[in-house]
Amino acid sequence: MSLGKNKKNFSKGRKGAKKKVGERFLKKEWWNIKAPGMFGKRFFTQSPVNQTVGKKLSSESMKGRIFEVNLGDLNQGYETHKKLKFIAEDADSKSKIALTNFYGLEITRDHLCSLIRKWHTLIDTFVDCKTNDGFLFRFFIIGFTSMFRANKHPAKYVLQKKATCFANRAQVRQIRKIITKIITKECKASNMKELVYKILGDKITKEMNEKCKHIFPLENITIRKVKSIKRPKVDNNQLNDMHTNMDKLAGVKIGQKDEQENKQDVEEEEFI
Repeated sequence: MSLGKNKKNFSKGRKGAKKKVGERFLKKEWWNIKAPGMFGKRFFTQSPVNQTVGKKLSSESMKGRIFEVNLGDLNQGYETHKKLKFIAEDADSKSKIALTNFYGLEITRDHLCSLIRKWHTLIDTFVDCKTNDGFLFRFFIIGFTSMFRANKHPAKYVLQKKATCFANRAQVRQIRKIITKIITKECKASNMKELVYKILGDKITKEMNEKCKHIFPLENITIRKVKSIKRPKVDNNQLNDMHTNMDKLAGVKIGQKDEQENKQDVEEEEFI
């Protein structure tokens, strides 16, 4: 039934007037989001939140929010294929700054697709392990068999003549067992701050490559995802330790950092 055909029912129109909706962002305030101290760019984004009304505080609304940022945006273009997740754990209403903690890691889809090749065996596994300060993470590791074989000299590798390099089931099980053992050992011996350095660096993947090459040579071993499963209560001491300024940036090699600084000096000289 359309409006206007039955005058008996619709002569007075619909009950109640339309609710006036104003601009919602006039009732919001912008907060600066601060990354932990092992990254170059600390304030990486802003987030809107409703202003404090009565007992509903804006700082409480900010806590628990999860932010995703590319590692290249934090560290001057290094490791742009990695995406980091941070969770806001503390918020200061006066300065409008929210302190974040590490929450997870994932590599981009295009980088993952570039690693997959035919005639190779893909080895994928996951490990649940807890840090010594109570954070439980789930690690997803991926690796691929390599066509390069060790020569008589252990430092030299030669390309095999066979077109394929498939590993059998027993070899895959042994490699997964070694990967699980290494991840569990490194995680148990580290707190959150030390673990972030290890995840974003190449120490763990190099150790996996060295331990597994006597079973089958591997290449492109990558921690493709880190997922937060269980977290302890927010500890201000642990959060302040994460936000202390560090000289060494996570995910940036020392040689790369020096090269980037030299490049910036050359560009400045050319500009002058």
